[in-house]
Formats: sequence, structure tokens, C-alpha cells
Amino acid sequence: MRASLGHVRDLPGSKAENRAEPWAHLGVNPETFAPIYVVPAGKQATVRDLRQLAAKADRVLFASDMDREGEAISYHLGRLLGVAQPVRMVFTEITGDALQAALRATRPLDLHLVAAQEARRVIDRLVGYGVSPLLWGSVGGKLSAGRVQSAALMLAAQREMARMRFTPATFWSIRADLLTRPRFTATVTHVRSSEFPQGRPIARAGDYTQGGALKGSVQVLEMTDEQARALSAYLDGREATVSAVKVTETRSRPAPPFITSTLQQAGGRLNLSAKQVMDTAQRLYEGGFITYMRTDSPALSDEAEALREARREATRLFGPAAVPAQPRQYATRNRTAQEAHEAIRPAGTIWRAPDAAGLSGADLEVYTLIYQRTVASQMTDAVFDRTAVTLTCGAATLGAQGRVLKEPGFLQLLQEEDAEPDDQRLPPLQPGQQVPLKARPPEGKKTSAPARFTEATLVQAMEKAGIGRPSTYAQTLATLQTREYVRLTGRHLAVTAVGLLVATYLARQVPEVMQKDFTATMEAGLDDVAAGGTTRVAYLTRFWTEGLSQTIRRASRDAPSLPLPHLEGTRLRATGSGPHLVRGGQSVPLPPAVIPADLDAAQADAVLQGTWTAKKARSARERPADEGGAPRKRRAALPRKASGRS
Repeated sequence: MRASLGHVRDLPGSKAENRAEPWAHLGVNPETFAPIYVVPAGKQATVRDLRQLAAKADRVLFASDMDREGEAISYHLGRLLGVAQPVRMVFTEITGDALQAALRATRPLDLHLVAAQEARRVIDRLVGYGVSPLLWGSVGGKLSAGRVQSAALMLAAQREMARMRFTPATFWSIRADLLTRPRFTATVTHVRSSEFPQGRPIARAGDYTQGGALKGSVQVLEMTDEQARALSAYLDGREATVSAVKVTETRSRPAPPFITSTLQQAGGRLNLSAKQVMDTAQRLYEGGFITYMRTDSPALSDEAEALREARREATRLFGPAAVPAQPRQYATRNRTAQEAHEAIRPAGTIWRAPDAAGLSGADLEVYTLIYQRTVASQMTDAVFDRTAVTLTCGAATLGAQGRVLKEPGFLQLLQEEDAEPDDQRLPPLQPGQQVPLKARPPEGKKTSAPARFTEATLVQAMEKAGIGRPSTYAQTLATLQTREYVRLTGRHLAVTAVGLLVATYLARQVPEVMQKDFTATMEAGLDDVAAGGTTRVAYLTRFWTEGLSQTIRRASRDAPSLPLPHLEGTRLRATGSGPHLVRGGQSVPLPPAVIPADLDAAQADAVLQGTWTAKKARSARERPADEGGAPRKRRAALPRKASGRS
């Protein structure tokens, strides 16, 4: 067995053939969509070795991944090695049993999948080579655009603009400790007055728009600081009367097994980037530890005994009561998902417990996540008793909630997965009971700006919008950062000045590439090609010849200019020397380290005066949560019962 290490043929990076043709720089004839394929310089030695091995072999089998990229790799290898009718073997895990089963179920090459991959590669080349020169002439520099990366950039830029338009609103939280055993804390929810004898709810964060105004249909009491302090002082030392106690049973279901996007999101708990998670998963897959890691299906295969093995592991760890009577099956809610593969799970029919797998470092952490998530997905619900208490003290109504775990279910394995920050244990209480209060100082709070995306939440947003596929998420994030369209600040992705100007230009001149619905429709078209529902040429004609190419031809190359909504009279402007800050009649180059959304008026003036300096980076302990300063969530340790196999 010998690996090709990915694609062995691709479109040329320069005018390799047909130099006289006006489309030679594309590597694709835009009239017929006929591609030119070359063997990249870095793959020529690999191809030479494979040709020599194939010439000596009695039989050549192609075992690349079972998605459209893998099918195309087998197709191109077959052409280069002179194999007239390539024979495919496909598997989702690298174990002896899986490989033997694949050898017994070989199949011909799926040319529909090959056509879909070729269509994807051609459209990406046409979009990239068609739109990127527009950016060179308008924004400046060797910038790039792409079918997936530009739509992902728009998601991040829209969030950044929302942060700049955000106006905080102030509201008050008035709380008191109830001196019972155990103590608990209640919050004032309503206040009665002569004007509102039935009481008005106190304003909360969710009552305000991002512009800092009350939502139109909301009727709440906006307290002043004097009113808040007076109410807190009134409550202190008095007794509250329990007016209602409501106990309800709630259930928490285990999450489905991992798919590509949710694994990348969970990797953030290990301080791993999306690319690091996927690189680690690739090693685990190649080592025979997990199944194929590019999938958007959360289902476990019953044929491969995955369901039964997950239930066996849960039973081994925690006894027969740990699993429900029937296996759990999960289906995706994503309408654009391709469910050809099963979920990411431990490989084989007998799974290795993490501490018996011989792994270490990131490999062990990621394998433990996958093992625990898969086993937990087949365990029983966690059951809680949730208690809601309502109390009155004079004109004030207070409320408190508590939650007590009654049956741990899957939380035996994932102890911290379902924790809620405001969980508290409430004592037994009866309506009419008098309870002494000790008021806490009133807290003046401000509504929070929309949080920047992390890598994990941007992947989640891309998946929800139908932008890209599991195989593209990590590379898209890496490209956005390599091009310096976004920059990591803590764990969050801040959009740079270049990123904002690129997004502004594309949204105005080539809006299709920035629209998530357009991108998702293109993905659906590729799926249709893969299923044989349409041809590659018909797909490309519809999306390129009759669509995007005409928009590109009409696009202006005017330099974009973007007002910064949080700084009056201030804007970003693209110039040949890079982004400029325009303010008060002055235009100066913007230092590359400046994140426009983080500028305040004083810093903007410092940029104009040439005295701006970057703030010293703070530690994670010092940073607010929105800057990525939230402490790392500790992964629950694997229970002792999980070690080894009995």
C-alpha cells in the first residue's frame, strides 16, 4: 500500500499550456469548462514512484477517501498510472475488519462524484481568478476572494459592524440572599407602585435593542440608580414571604456523536484551533483509532455494530441501567448535509478506552472527547428537579431557581457538560413561610455587544448557513487568517481593516459571492451533480456563464470607503498604499495592528497624530470574556471504571 498524499493533478498555477489563448491564465476554458491538468512540481516524485510500483503490480486498487475529493484523486491516479478501469475500495475506518470488508465490496469509479469535484474546482478557480483582480485594483495588494472564504468573511464582517453600531443600555440587578439553610439568592423581578398596582417587570438585558433602546412591545420598569439603591436598602433586613413553590422534573438528553463541525467546536475546550483539531483527527484516523473525520452525519452505523458497541461500553462502565431500552439514533437538522458517512466515533468493533489506547498529548485529548461523546450519546437522560420560588417583600417580587440532579444518566461520563452557572440548591420551602433577607449591593449592568466569532462559532455559523462542507471549514479559517482578513484576539476573530474593506467592496460590486444563500445553492448544485441529477457543464453554465461572470464584468474598481458607525465623522478608505483612516479632514495610513472596531475617539486621534501604540496584551485572567479571557473549561476526567477492558 502506498499513499498519494492527496491530489496528484490540479489546475496549473500559471500559463502551462495553450499560452496563446486568452483564458490560459485560468487553466480552464470558460466557454467549454474544459480544464487543463498538470502534475504539481511537489508531486512529480510521488507520481514517478507510484508508476513504478503499478507497473510491477498484478492488480491496482484505489482506496482514497469516499467523498468527491477522494473519488477525484482515484480518477486522476488512474489516468496517470494508465489504469483503464480503476477499481475502488472504500472504508470509513482503517482497521483489519474494515479493510477486509472493503476488499470484498470493491466497485467501479463513480464518475458523477468525479464530475462534482471537477465542477467545484473549476468554479472555485473561475471565482477566485475572476474576483481577486477586482480587489487588486480597488482595495490594493495581492488579495484573494473565493466562493467559500468570501461568504465566511461576510459573516464575520457583519458581526464586526454590528459591534460598531452597538449602543449599550444600562439596567439594574437587585438581589438578596435568603438566610435559610442552605442559603440561596433571589432576584427582584417585579415592583408594584401606585401607577402600576399589578406590578411592572424590571428591565433586563433582553428588553433592549442593539441600539440601546427598549424594544417596541416591551413594558418594563427602567430603574434609576437612586431607585435601585433605595429598593435594595428597603429589602435589607426585612422578611420575604414565600408566595409560590413550583417543582418540575426536567431532562437533558445527551448530545449526538461528533460531526466535523461539532468536533472543531469542541476542540476549543482543549485550546485547539480548527486546523489543529483536524490535523489531530487525521492522525487518529490514519492510526486506526477513529472513523473518517469529514462528515456531517451524526448517525451511528448499526451494520458496523457501532450502536451496540457504544451501548456495551456504557454498560461496562456504569451497569445495565446506564442505557435506555432502545438505541438512540440521531439525524442532522441541516438541510444541506451529506449523510453518506456515519458520525466520528472510535474505530473497530471493540473500542479502546482512552487510557488503554497508548496515546498522549492532543491525540489523547481528542480521542477522549470522541470516545466519551460517542458512548454518552447512547446513555440515558440526565434527570433534574428544577425548583422555582416566588417571594414577596412589600412592593417587590423576587424569584429564585435551583436545580438538583436526580438521575445522572450520561453525566456520569460527562460530568461538566451540562453544568449551568446559576445552579443552586434551594431548601424545602412552603407557601406562606417567612424568610429573612440580606440585600446585596445593587449591580448596575450594561447590555453586551454581539460577541465576535470564535473559530468554533464561525464554523457553526457556516454550517447553519450552508457555506462550505466539512472538508473546507478548517482551511477556510486558515485562509482568512493567512490573508489577514481576520486576526485572533484571545480566542475571538476580529476583522481587520483590510477584511472590512474587502467585504465592503464585494458586498457592493459582487454581492453574490457574499450571500450565504447563493453559496448554499451552489453547494446544493454540486450535490446534484454528484447524484447524477445534472451535468457538470449544465451546473457551470448556470452559475458562471449565466450568473456570476456577468456580475464580474459589470463590477466597478472604485476604491471602497466605509464609515465607522461608532466614531462620528470617521471612515476607512482603501488606497494603493493600504487602508487609511479618514477623520476631521485628515487621511493617514492605519497601522496594521489596529482593529477598527476597537478604536475609540482618543485612539483615532492618536492614529492621526502618529502617536498610537498597541496596548500591551493582557493575560487570559485579566481579559473580559468577550476578548477570549474566559477560563478554559476543564475537560471532565474519565471515570476510573473506563480504564482498560474487563
